[in-house]
Amino acid sequence: MSGPIPGSRDHLRHEVLVGGISNAVFNGLIAWLLLKSGPALRWGGEHSFAVDLLATGLLLPFIVALIVIPLQRGKLNKGKLQPIDLGPSSPIQSVANRLPARTLNSAVLFGLFGMCVMAPITLLGFYLAGIEQVAPVSYAIFKGIWAGLMAAVLVVPMVLVALRVPQPDRKTL
Repeated sequence: MSGPIPGSRDHLRHEVLVGGISNAVFNGLIAWLLLKSGPALRWGGEHSFAVDLLATGLLLPFIVALIVIPLQRGKLNKGKLQPIDLGPSSPIQSVANRLPARTLNSAVLFGLFGMCVMAPITLLGFYLAGIEQVAPVSYAIFKGIWAGLMAAVLVVPMVLVALRVPQPDRKTL
């Protein structure tokens, strides 16, 4: 394909909003409920924001991919959606085209990306800002926003994996 199908960018925007907002609310609320009466979170120890961000970085994209990819493929198979290809000039399409076709394999890669790239970049920001501890309520707000942004960013390649144009020579991994 030479360019995106009309409406594909609208569909991607919709998925970004739904994934971002729902994950922001869900993760922020869970963090608040679990942490509201606890001590400040620190880099290490029992109440570690570093461990929490690394774990969330792995689990959130993994779980979201296990939900988003099959749902999008189901809609595609029922004819409710069309395949999406943003074209050869799209870096995100290029990345999505290189991801495995099998949902579980792609979900694992999304989770590893969250844990090995997104969480460490966030922790680098904490380090550079000199943050040693975070109050539970502040952390819950931060985590909700962070989780929502991560989901919003990663849902685009997830949808592109699910709705990519079938390629006959592509191996299923």
